[in-house]
Amino acid sequence: MSDLTEFLLARIDEDEAEAREGQPEEGTVYGALGFFEPSRVLAECAAKRAIISGLDDALDTYAGMRAMDRVLEHMASVYKDHPDYREDW
Repeated sequence: MSDLTEFLLARIDEDEAEAREGQPEEGTVYGALGFFEPSRVLAECAAKRAIISGLDDALDTYAGMRAMDRVLEHMASVYKDHPDYREDW
């Protein structure tokens, strides 16, 4: 697993934890994510994990590896303000 994948999965874990903390509330809540709807964030976390898992199939070719890297780079870019984010991704 690459550093980029580990970084991205850790951020997804953090988002999921924040959403689960807000889950007992109905509708939109406020937390570290700003205003958000916990059920939507949980669904988004599951979708991101599925995308990352599915990209493993693309590793069979060099072109697939580059495509996977680009998708992960785009996904990680939303966390560019996180202290662990690396500009070289």
